[in-house]
Formats: sequence, C-alpha cells, structure tokens
Amino acid sequence: MLSLNTPALRVASARLAILASLAAAMLGVLPGSESAASAAEPASASWKPAKPVTFIVPFPPAGINDVLARTLAQRLSNVLGQPVVVENRPGASGNIGAEAIVRAAPDGQTIGILNSIHAVNAAFYRKLPYSVTRDLTPVAPLGESPLVLVTNPHTPYKSVPDLIAFAKANPGKVNYGGPTSYPLEMIKTMAGVDITNIPYKGSGPTINDMIAGHIDLATGPLLEYMPHVKSGKLRLLAVGTPSRLKSMPDVPTIAEAIPGYDITVWYGLFAPKGTPGPVIDRLREATRNIMNDPEVRKHMAELSVDITFSQSGSNALSSRLSSETERARGIVAKTGAYLN
Repeated sequence: MLSLNTPALRVASARLAILASLAAAMLGVLPGSESAASAAEPASASWKPAKPVTFIVPFPPAGINDVLARTLAQRLSNVLGQPVVVENRPGASGNIGAEAIVRAAPDGQTIGILNSIHAVNAAFYRKLPYSVTRDLTPVAPLGESPLVLVTNPHTPYKSVPDLIAFAKANPGKVNYGGPTSYPLEMIKTMAGVDITNIPYKGSGPTINDMIAGHIDLATGPLLEYMPHVKSGKLRLLAVGTPSRLKSMPDVPTIAEAIPGYDITVWYGLFAPKGTPGPVIDRLREATRNIMNDPEVRKHMAELSVDITFSQSGSNALSSRLSSETERARGIVAKTGAYLN
C-alpha cells in the first residue's frame, strides 16, 4: 500500500500551506476569518445601510402609493437591519417627491415609489427640474392597479356613452379632477369632447370634492375609489383596462365606448442616479422576494394590486416608463394640454 505520510509529502504539504497563507495575506483575507467568508459572498448580499433609510412617497398618506410603500418598508427594515421610514412629499402631480429622491445622496439611504403619473409628467411638463429617465435608477417593479372612471351621483350620465353625448352637447360644462389629467386627455382626444381639468394634489382631496359635488369626473386606482362607490357616494362608470375585470364582470371598460383606450396604473421602486450597483442589486433582490411572499401576495390581492409586474425585472420597469412617456407625448402634442 502506498503511504501518504512520507517525509517528502509532508514537506510539500507544508510548502503549499505557506503559499496559501501568503496569498491570503496579499488579498487581505485570513483563512477561516469573517473577511474570507465575506469575500466569498457577492457584494450585494453583504450591503447594509449605515443608518435608517428614507422611503419617499410623492403622494398624501392613506392612498395606494402610501399603502404599498409602508407594506414594503416594514419588511425591508427586517431584511436590511435598519428602520425604513416612510416620508410623504405630495404636490405638483408627484413631482415634489420625485425631485426629493433625485436630489438625495446616491448611497442607498433614500429610495422612493413612483408610478405611471411620473412617466406622464415627463410629457405634460415642458419644464421639470429633473428627468425621470436620466436622474433616477429603476430598482424594481411593484405591481399594477386597474384605473377606474367615476362620477358623483348627481351627474346625468350613467355610462361612458352618456358622458360623451352630454359633453358634446355641453362643451366645457363637464369638469374633471385629479393629480394627473392624462386619462382625461386621452378621453378628450379619442372621443372628441371638451372637458375642463381641475388639478389636485392627490386622490384624497379629489374624492372629498367629488363627494361634495364640486367636480364631475375623476380617474384613479380602483382601491382608492371603490369604498365610496360601494357606499353610494360615487358612481362607477367604467374601468381603464382593455378587457373587463374578472372581479367585476358587469362593469364595462372605457374601451367599449372609446376603442383603443387602455390605461393601467403601475408602481415601481426607484433610487437616485449613481447609487452603487451592489446597493441596487441588494434592494432589487429584497424587493422581489418580499413581493413574492405569500402573505404579501394575499395583501396585494386584497388591494386589487396585480403583482405579476413585480416579478418582471427592472428592465421591464425602464421600458414601461419610456413607452408610457412616449405615448403621453403623442397625446399632449395633439391637445396642447401642457401643465407649464
């Protein structure tokens, strides 16, 4: 039998051990140390924030953007080992909060939620102090919500065809409120009607004024308006999706009266441009896992948020942002409905 314990082999093994130690020392890593374990891990897995993370929501509290952000922030705190604090910065159709994200240091200590309104703002505002495509880094898509078209129950129209007929017979007499006029401008352009826009900071103030009878029409995420529809304070006219919702098969789509109409509200997590890749990767991985958690999936379903989009990756979020902006530019070029 061949012996493996000869003097020559013992000398050779000792030399190999010395060489391995020298190589580890040159790399600044000692075998068996924590540094060695860290060196074997990807940088994204080891990144942790140095202090509490600020999570900016460019809309008022209690809306769907705020609920989504708080759901994510609570779980990100557990993953990152630091509190993730939600900070609402509403105003200017979400531009105030978006700019706050842009101006923050690109170190992972500030993130924020944006939605399809911000893609539209890039078209409707000729002058913005930031670029949503150049100054922000898409981290992860979060989900989508159906858009609903609602009216106060005192209006004479009970369907989209009724609305179009009334608006054509009474140019400029119908008004619309909300944080963005994009859904309205699409209706105006595609149906050939004249409807007056009244800007609002968020869905909350819009809903309050609609219930009070101060405005006629509004659009927004299903979650924010359906409680008031169910209570009879608002009337649901249609949904903005291309086909009827399985959960509400009796509710028509806007596209049934205005062929080609298709708007769904999407949400995404963003960080300032220049945030290091390992930080983005860590946030992206954590967010994807959180959105795929069974408890979160159930909660999102209760909020009428489809999280399929959340599993599609940051490239899909970038593409959605760009395509939505280009479509909005086509609409505003026809209507001239610039906001500055």
